[in-house]
Amino acid sequence: MQADQLKERIHRIEECADEAKRAVQAGSASSELRECVDSLHSQAKQAQQACDSGMQQQQGGQDMKQQVMQMEQAGDRAMQACKQAGNSVDQQTQQAVKRAHDEISNLKHEMQMG
Repeated sequence: MQADQLKERIHRIEECADEAKRAVQAGSASSELRECVDSLHSQAKQAQQACDSGMQQQQGGQDMKQQVMQMEQAGDRAMQACKQAGNSVDQQTQQAVKRAHDEISNLKHEMQMG
């Protein structure tokens, strides 16, 4: 995957995480879900900063894979927290968390294939 493509994908994931964070703050999310989304948001921000600093150069490819793995774990936890909260989580929050999770999963699979 090209560096500019990776940067674009990470940026999109960060936007999804931002959206999820806004949704949990506006909605009636459990504290666990809030924590999971905050963690996802912070992982996405770190990956964005790593991309911006040119980390994917030199040995950075492995570092970016690590960042994506950490984002995926945070996304998995957020999805799990959504499921556990059940109907108490509004639709907007569920969709935002799912979108972020899907974007991360797709990126991870593409990085593994490439």
